[in-house]
Amino acid sequence: METPDKKIKVGYVIQRFHPFKGGAEQNMYALATRMDKQGHEVTVVTTNVKFRNETLPSTEIHKGMKIVRNWSLNEQLYAGFYPGLLPYLLKNQFDVIHASGIGFLWREWCLIIKKIFSRKTRFIVTPHGPFMAVNNTEGFRGFAKKFYTFFLRLFIPWLYDVVIAVNPKQVEWMTKEYGINPNKIFILPNGIDVDYLEQELHEHTPEEKTIITYLNRHEWYKGIHNVIEAIHNIEMNKLTDKKFEFWIMGRAGNYTPKLTELVDEYNLQDYIKFVFSPSDEERDRIFYEESQINILPSNWEATGITLVEAMAKGNILITTYQNEAAEIIIKQGENGYIYNYTDIDKLTEILTELINDYELRQQIRRNNIEAAKDFTWEAIFPEYLSLVESLSNKTTSKISNTSETKENV
Repeated sequence: METPDKKIKVGYVIQRFHPFKGGAEQNMYALATRMDKQGHEVTVVTTNVKFRNETLPSTEIHKGMKIVRNWSLNEQLYAGFYPGLLPYLLKNQFDVIHASGIGFLWREWCLIIKKIFSRKTRFIVTPHGPFMAVNNTEGFRGFAKKFYTFFLRLFIPWLYDVVIAVNPKQVEWMTKEYGINPNKIFILPNGIDVDYLEQELHEHTPEEKTIITYLNRHEWYKGIHNVIEAIHNIEMNKLTDKKFEFWIMGRAGNYTPKLTELVDEYNLQDYIKFVFSPSDEERDRIFYEESQINILPSNWEATGITLVEAMAKGNILITTYQNEAAEIIIKQGENGYIYNYTDIDKLTEILTELINDYELRQQIRRNNIEAAKDFTWEAIFPEYLSLVESLSNKTTSKISNTSETKENV
């Protein structure tokens, strides 16, 4: 690591952080650790909400970066309240503050006050998706989304000097829904560590059981129930005589009881199993040694970084067109398949074909070992570093790379 000409003080503000493993958390973790490796001064300001039941210190140094965890009154995201955030931001000076997500009322209020009193600080946000990204126009959720989106449109274009889109499709809703100047939008995809790439495929025999995996939150919009319905179709209609299982991996949530009820209702205990909160080592082993197909059946995703991780381990990918990065990651039939959310018949067809066709599975899995090389942080991070350096030098005119990225995608 070379000592930078100017040490930049960067503050990352995010509701959940290490040891959380969600896509947004991994995105910020990758950027923060790499900024530290460049010799810059990195502080991550987050909450004390626990991932499992681990003991989380209020302050710690992790891989060179300082993590500050503010006490949180509740575990909610959008309505989260962690009073220590405001005094911490006001007491500490940063050249650049990079926030994760939009629509978090208390956090945005704190950032607004910080900007008023710290005129030299530059502000970045990676929304990952719109406020309450899963469209729900009914009841209180629909009202809250419409009401707060109106206010977000008033201050988001002023508050942030740069808005990062993780795929080119996001430029459309950023400009239309929030009135963000396209010249403020910078496209920076999600990535994985180059060390995560496998050099060769873990082979399976035609007689082995085909393992299908899901690794993400247990929320209704993630579409796990649709996969259970598809497996019920396969089993009920005897569409295959091959052995297969669907492993639902991730942290248990409010929707987990509904999923277990569905499994019991359809009597699918022999086809579906739950792997709660797998460790990093367990996840990596399953992706490489067990899983042949990875599915992310969500009603909305910005990227779904677990797809790229699964690809790097030689998994066939299945996701929905509602995943904004689906057509960037997946070439239909070459390294995976895309279908419309809730189109259970199409999902049934895709899964049936893959379970029944061993040679097809092996070919697509080999394709993905190669395709994953295009999605590493080592290829992506230099653009982010240049962006932060230009902001810290107050050269904010011409930061957008949207036109160049659109031409290359």
